[in-house]
Amino acid sequence: MFRITFAALGTALLACAPPAHAHVTLDTPQAAALAYQRLAIRVPHGCEGAATTALRMQVPDGVTGVKPMPKPGWTLSVATDPAKPGAGGHDESPPVREVAWRAEPGHALPDAFYEEFILRVRMPDAAGQTVWFPFVQECDGGKVSRWIERPAAGQGYEDVSRPAYPVRIVPRP
Repeated sequence: MFRITFAALGTALLACAPPAHAHVTLDTPQAAALAYQRLAIRVPHGCEGAATTALRMQVPDGVTGVKPMPKPGWTLSVATDPAKPGAGGHDESPPVREVAWRAEPGHALPDAFYEEFILRVRMPDAAGQTVWFPFVQECDGGKVSRWIERPAAGQGYEDVSRPAYPVRIVPRP
């Protein structure tokens, strides 16, 4: 007979829950290995009250097929690694290492508003592992928030002050 305690259930739910204190996040805490995944980068506010003027995302190792969605009023750029070959198939071009959106004049995201930046990626063949997505948020007045930290061995996500966003890779259905 299978029994589960409320403490075990609570622990399991917390392990699956997205991080609560990261300010730039993704809309998914998990994704299937080798699957194409739509990701929305969530920006809920600016930096210490200042409007967001740019957002950069470093592409984690093993994540391929990166295709960001243009956003009206924002300039989109991608940095590739020409030293590495494409993954083949739909991913023939050199891998994307960074995606950046920069607000055009008059289009900065005010601190009081929320926005999402969309892209599509192919997750790595790494079921059971966590892939960390680091972000740099630039704001008016030269303010910058770097959401790039990863917990050290033995630390939990809540132990870092500016965490990158973790996505747990699950087996492909």
